Amino acid sequence: MRKWSKFKSEDISLTRITRTLYVFIGFFALSIVIFDSGNLITRESVIDRWSLLSALFIANTIAWFVGSKPSKNSKSRITYMLTVALIAFAGFMTYWERGMASSSTIFHVLPLLVIATHKDRHAVMAVAGISAGTYAFSAVKYFNDYFNEGYRVQLWGNIVLYSATILVSAWLILIVSGLRKDSK
Repeated sequence: MRKWSKFKSEDISLTRITRTLYVFIGFFALSIVIFDSGNLITRESVIDRWSLLSALFIANTIAWFVGSKPSKNSKSRITYMLTVALIAFAGFMTYWERGMASSSTIFHVLPLLVIATHKDRHAVMAVAGISAGTYAFSAVKYFNDYFNEGYRVQLWGNIVLYSATILVSAWLILIVSGLRKDSK
């Protein structure tokens, strides 16, 4: 009997996702150290980023622990919890990195990739909508908190462009994973 034969494919997917996110967390931690050592970010920003990264690490560790145990409990709730944690991570990083000028907008694709393992078209599109809404909220909040760091037309143009990119990314994920038709 193989080591993984007692696990469902859903369990294996969750453990693979969490292991991959550990690599992301490690590289993100390294980027904080690099940016801090070059004095590219403030001390407050370093604390904010470490706090957010620690919360993501805890959520990922919980998901890894639950996913590594063969049980009758559904892993769906844990995957949704991890997806919500990634959406919050992307939203806070977008806000802290100057809203519409943020390079962290790409982080909004991570929850899409995690939820796509459920093979549920509706879940992927719902997460895409929530991610786009989170991006829009982060950009608008930053714009209003730090007025005159950009033009209003630039704000709305970026919201349309990046929200559309998030939605098109979800659509491409559906095509690649074979979920173009109703999945449930």
